[in-house]
Amino acid sequence: MTPRQNPLSSTRLRVGAVLGVIVLVVLAGWTVTNLANPGTSPSASSGFGLASLPPGASTSPGIGSSSEPGDSLAPGSSTGSSPSAGSSPAARTPAPTNKPTPKPTPKPTPQPTAKPVTSIKLALAFSGFSKPIFITGSHDGTNRLFVVEQTGHIRVIVKGKTQSTDFLNISGLINYDGAEQGLLGLAFNPSFKTNGYFYVYYNQANGGNAGNIMIARYTASGGTNVANPSSAKLMISPIPHTQFGNHNGGMMAFGPNGLLYFGTGDGGSGGNPTGTAQNLSSYLGKMLRINVNSATPIKPTIWAYGLRNPWRWSFDSATGDMWIGDAGQDRYEEIDHVSRSQVLSSTRINFGWNIWEGRACYPSGTSCSSHGVTMPVAVYGHSLGCVVVGGYVDRGPVAGLRGNYFYGDNCSGRIWRLVAKAGNQTGVQVADTSLSISSFGTDDAGNEYVVSLGGTVYKIGL
Repeated sequence: MTPRQNPLSSTRLRVGAVLGVIVLVVLAGWTVTNLANPGTSPSASSGFGLASLPPGASTSPGIGSSSEPGDSLAPGSSTGSSPSAGSSPAARTPAPTNKPTPKPTPKPTPQPTAKPVTSIKLALAFSGFSKPIFITGSHDGTNRLFVVEQTGHIRVIVKGKTQSTDFLNISGLINYDGAEQGLLGLAFNPSFKTNGYFYVYYNQANGGNAGNIMIARYTASGGTNVANPSSAKLMISPIPHTQFGNHNGGMMAFGPNGLLYFGTGDGGSGGNPTGTAQNLSSYLGKMLRINVNSATPIKPTIWAYGLRNPWRWSFDSATGDMWIGDAGQDRYEEIDHVSRSQVLSSTRINFGWNIWEGRACYPSGTSCSSHGVTMPVAVYGHSLGCVVVGGYVDRGPVAGLRGNYFYGDNCSGRIWRLVAKAGNQTGVQVADTSLSISSFGTDDAGNEYVVSLGGTVYKIGL
């Protein structure tokens, strides 16, 4: 019987070997051709082999740009003087001579969804202040806290004890009217640990100029608890605010691009009769920004407009987003939110006042268009309060509070929270207090506090 032919006989192996050599030669030629002509490799649009941008990378102007973002948007003349109503917007503002100091905050990363907090506890932290309107840490590694008193004093708290000597006393320079004017804001330079610079926002006390908005820089050296009162340097030309005493703004903070942002009120009275909020030739009713490293006095850039009185607002320390509490007129209080990319942008934002109040046309019963208007993410009616006080997105050590934005009302003492995300929300009430809430604030560790005009400061907890 003839043996069955093996499928891998020597004859077939030889044929297979020859075919294999031919295939290898063809492949080698294809490889050489592509190495010599790299344009035949996959295109960038295919996504193959492309390096990812680092977190937070953006094409928006920011740190390292040769000029301040949005510097072409400043109103008025190029002389650095404050604009007057009806003056014509200038052409491009000269580029700053120095780059802004970058804020030492981490690049934004995706944040976990906040837990649904339904109630918070307030523990008395400090007391004995006179008209306190703000509290903040200096972020210089000393873990001190600084309390701003509307009467013109800044008090310093060291290891839980309020020092008997003021950190700064400028009561002789300010116009404290017992209502809305006085010493209103404080911000520490991102490099405060090395340069000792900090900035104050106040109303001028000087005869016919009483009420004008002033921003000045002071110096405190080497972590000392007393600043140098003779180190004052005006950062901007005075912004006229003499016609009415209310709606002065007052909050300042450094943004993720190293620029100093500050919010001004619309100049006062009711309904913005002077029309400043929508007038781009006025610095009132605006969110402004400056490069503090430029020559002074600095001409502010209008970053946003259409604000009534952004008394308290903040940056999210984790994302760079901005959250604004803008006080309403007759019916609604509002919370506005803008993303980090918008914060860095040179595109102006219009928050709508005095055409919109909250999400309703102003005055009531009129018609209006929302085209080009950034609408609030949350509103509440005057049955729940009358003056919104913006707060902070919690990024502190209490895990259950993180990712929640807390804010309150000066009249009712209520405190609400939102989830720190884009889009419309309804605030969840988490506390009903008897406090006359003037501000929220944070320490260097991220703990959040509530300030009452009655002289007390409370720490938020669960």
